[in-house]
Amino acid sequence: MPTINTYITSFQKGQFEHFDDFYRLTNKQVFFTLKKYINDLMLIEDLMQEVYMKFLNKIQDIDISKQVISYLTTMARNLAIDHLRKTQPVTFDEIKVYHALDLHQIDKDYLWLLNHLKAEDKDIVYMHVIESMTFKDIAIIIDKPLGTVLWRYQNAMKTMKEVMKNESKKTT
Repeated sequence: MPTINTYITSFQKGQFEHFDDFYRLTNKQVFFTLKKYINDLMLIEDLMQEVYMKFLNKIQDIDISKQVISYLTTMARNLAIDHLRKTQPVTFDEIKVYHALDLHQIDKDYLWLLNHLKAEDKDIVYMHVIESMTFKDIAIIIDKPLGTVLWRYQNAMKTMKEVMKNESKKTT
């Protein structure tokens, strides 16, 4: 049975006759990644189609020495998060992340606060605080060392605290 890397290599050569086999090999991971974020099965199917279309559009950029499944699941996660951001804004009151920030209860909009962070730092904070993912899982998903993920999270927390301190000074 061919490996995922064999399929990727043939796709990069423009040979897509075994795409169904590749899909059967990878679709469960993509499905369950999307299912963590989205409950609507029809929407999950649409997003799965979008994941695989984007994947095929980027097939020439895929490095077969990397984890292709991680690449697909990261794409799925990002699509799901983007969809949720567009359709369901999240607020501090709903998430109760003030314990992670070591501040008094914060009434500011959570997305406003996250917008002060770099994109990757925003994802790390979102996955850890909101999705309750471990730093180890986050490191695997974003393909960064665990130490880097921890460092970026700590820096993001410092940045968010500073933003909140500056904002509270403005209001007093």
